Amino acid sequence: MAKIKHTSAYDVIDHVATTGKKNNVMHLSSQEEEFNGEFLKINNKELINFGTCGYLGLEKHPHILAKSHELLDRYGSHFSISRTYVKASYQDELENLISTIFDNHPVITFTSTSVAHQSVIGTIIQPSDLIILDQQVHYSVQYPCQFAKLQGTMVKMIRHNNMEMLEEFIKRGYNQYDKIWYMADGVYSMHGDLPHKTELLYLLEKYPKLHLYFDDAHGVGWTGVNGCGTVFEHFKHSERVILMSTLAKGFGCIGGIAVFNDAEMHRKVNIYGGIQAYTHPLSPSNVGAAIGSAELLLSDKIHTYQKELKDSMEYLNQKLEELNLTNTSSNETPIYFIGTGSVKVAQNLVQRVLADGLYVNTATFPVVPNDKTGLRFTLTRHNTKEHIDQLVSSIGRNFKIAVDEENEDLEKIYKTFNVPFKGAKTIKPVESQKIFVEIYKSINEIEAHLWDYFFKDNGSYSHKGLQCIEEIFSNNEKIEENWGFHYVVIKDESNEIVLATFFTSGLYKDDMLALENVSKQIEKQREQDPYYLCSKTLAMGSLFTEGNHLFVNEKHPLVNEALSGFFVEVEKLKKATDSKVVMLRDFQSDFKYMEHFENEGFVKINMPNVNVIPIQSWKTNEEFLSQIPSKNNKRNIERYVLKYEDQFDITFKNTITSQEAEHYYNLFQNVKKDNHAVNYFKYPTKITQILSKYEDWEFMDIKLKGGDETICCVWSFRGDKHYSPLIMGLNYEYVESLNLYKQAIYQLVKRANDLNKEKVFLGYSADYEKQKYGANTIPLHAFIKLDDTFNMELIESMSNMKKG
Repeated sequence: MAKIKHTSAYDVIDHVATTGKKNNVMHLSSQEEEFNGEFLKINNKELINFGTCGYLGLEKHPHILAKSHELLDRYGSHFSISRTYVKASYQDELENLISTIFDNHPVITFTSTSVAHQSVIGTIIQPSDLIILDQQVHYSVQYPCQFAKLQGTMVKMIRHNNMEMLEEFIKRGYNQYDKIWYMADGVYSMHGDLPHKTELLYLLEKYPKLHLYFDDAHGVGWTGVNGCGTVFEHFKHSERVILMSTLAKGFGCIGGIAVFNDAEMHRKVNIYGGIQAYTHPLSPSNVGAAIGSAELLLSDKIHTYQKELKDSMEYLNQKLEELNLTNTSSNETPIYFIGTGSVKVAQNLVQRVLADGLYVNTATFPVVPNDKTGLRFTLTRHNTKEHIDQLVSSIGRNFKIAVDEENEDLEKIYKTFNVPFKGAKTIKPVESQKIFVEIYKSINEIEAHLWDYFFKDNGSYSHKGLQCIEEIFSNNEKIEENWGFHYVVIKDESNEIVLATFFTSGLYKDDMLALENVSKQIEKQREQDPYYLCSKTLAMGSLFTEGNHLFVNEKHPLVNEALSGFFVEVEKLKKATDSKVVMLRDFQSDFKYMEHFENEGFVKINMPNVNVIPIQSWKTNEEFLSQIPSKNNKRNIERYVLKYEDQFDITFKNTITSQEAEHYYNLFQNVKKDNHAVNYFKYPTKITQILSKYEDWEFMDIKLKGGDETICCVWSFRGDKHYSPLIMGLNYEYVESLNLYKQAIYQLVKRANDLNKEKVFLGYSADYEKQKYGANTIPLHAFIKLDDTFNMELIESMSNMKKG
């Protein structure tokens, strides 16, 4: 079937980062002429630095700088040759020193931790292995695993630190794979939490095929014997463990390191190492700095440096506890996360803290769920107790101000992060005195003329159209075939409607908009578990409607109040329906209130394009062709459509027999079963019979000339001014031989013309084909909010996955 435009994780991240840059909380530029670690200069203002990760504050340590200058003077700026050919002696010196830090285990250094991961994973992981990623393992680990999939390696993902899920995956794959690799962080970079080391040691002993791969970039240096980090001492005796880290944080310089417990693994990476063989080595000055840092870590000074940092951590932890903030970070690491809930509160708070002269940053979707955004900061030896007092005072003072200014509920934020709330009740009034919110559970509770005034020309969701849809998706046996209906109407004191829309709640496939090859993999799993990767979803509109589902009276003076009331109701509906996902959909790129949606924590994603054909009345095929500007398109229609038109009998029916209803449904299933471009549950089998009861719906029936069997059917909604074909069923035997799909598109356009409609809504997919008939292809967007990003991350990780 025809392809559609899918959303991309990179598109989502691009949009989030661009918005953060616009709001002056991301992609800032430092302006200081020299850096001492204590301050950053941003927008011509000196800020106390609570954002960088040089935890021991060694960036300008005299010994490190002296060593760097020494090697720069002796060896110049660069040694431009692959270490596969020649390895500089100072590189050996550095690796020997780092090896000493790690109990003389063999070590390899790299130009960066990302290169280290690409080299090690690319070398040691085999097609016969299984990789299990922790949900929150660093992206630099996940990225090379994408390439491991291309060689046939199976890659799975578990929920963060879920040891039961990990063991279940180990059991399932134990007899299928040679090695099972669990990849995790030593310190997780967002909340500063730690892996479950005791449980992992138990699993390592229990399952001889299990191997552990740790990225301890945020742990090495500031903790552990000689700065060996958070995990090495626990796992140094097992040959089935690899430790990766960086020289760019606790070491105070630059580069990546791999520490091996197994000599053969070290040999394989050292002798070739994939990308390592094609990457230039660290420069002499960088190696000199790293040598100086390693010498400091191996000296008695490391005890003083680590104690100073840990004393500051204890002081900060105490201060945060006294304020009872939404601190969800571990008290064992120098990474801190203060939950704010919505992105608008986070950005407000960050801007206020920046204004107080302190640099912190924002943690937002997709790194954390939409409603679990927060303020993130780090602690280094550069920070004094006076700095900490200023930071805690600023956050404590501005937190409630930001919450109040964004009209959020403080108690709700505490509940979101499972932090006990000790303040006064802060429940916000849910209604303005000037607007009134009405919620209905059936379209029959709303007067037809009121609803149709706003929506009858938009698609298949006129008043009668929704009566039909409610009947189809109610009282069915399967849970996924039953939807809740929720109509939201917001009026002013004069009873004038300011905003109106409708939602459906039901079970959605989380891969609905995923790449088709990913959905096919998931469907194989659903043969055993029908509801695998499915979530209760509250969606604007429905899975049986397309178009603009939201009416907003833009000229009304209370439009902002109405939008605020709308978001309150969405949150209430989400809770009432126990939905884990909220989707507001089918908005064009010029949607006026995009910023309102984003401020409420919704993230914009791409929807499939929609195609609309404006009808210019014609009487003959020649007149129709004269309206097609492209000569190639004219020839295409003549050659593949008009040439075969006389080989079909084409009729349009309002009512159908039970046999026809069954056959039409089966033709639709022919299309549905092989098409995962938009992946949703099958419609109830009664759907065609119910559509036949409503006069606004009709069926196009295509048979071979003189034949008895329908080979194509289309179910279409007839509006006053528009024609909306929604579902097509095909006998694929005739799609190529008689260009059946092309014929069906043409006949639908022709039918709309015969009915004197102004336009045809041709829906998603096959943009190129529909454009031949004069369709305008319109990009659409949706806004989503997720309680939990695990399913999304798991689906994203499935691209290029080994089949089977």
